[in-house]
Amino acid sequence: MDFDLPRPSRSLVIITQALLGVLFLAGIGALVVLPGVSADLAESLPEYSDLRGPLLALAIAFIALALIALAMISLLVHRIYRGTVLARASLLWVDVLIASLACAVALVVTSFVVISNGQAGSPFLALIQVMVVLVLVVVGCVTLVLRSLLRRATLMRAELEEVI
Repeated sequence: MDFDLPRPSRSLVIITQALLGVLFLAGIGALVVLPGVSADLAESLPEYSDLRGPLLALAIAFIALALIALAMISLLVHRIYRGTVLARASLLWVDVLIASLACAVALVVTSFVVISNGQAGSPFLALIQVMVVLVLVVVGCVTLVLRSLLRRATLMRAELEEVI
């Protein structure tokens, strides 16, 4: 059943998908460059070379989570354009997005512990990490609120289809 709901313009969707694609490619590029940069930093700062492995693993995991989040957002934008966002699959994709945000928070906290134990950080770096955690928590909370709206709209649509 098609209700002719208002949709975003095709050009806006194309621009949004293109920008998400650029961010995705930048993430892939970061994954490719990161080991080399990490090796160079370990050479230039040998006193912190024992932190190379754990911090590289955390950075790769963080970027992988960001790529997953970008993919979920891209799928949701496509569903919004097609007019099929009010489906159960959309809720699953939002759940994956929320889980990736929660895992990102855990990774930032873990990196804080690793850097603190290695005595390699500064107060400014700690402040940045706290701000990143706060931003990720706020984005997660907003996403949870929007998920509840999507869930309610999905239930209302299902109820309306039963009536019709």
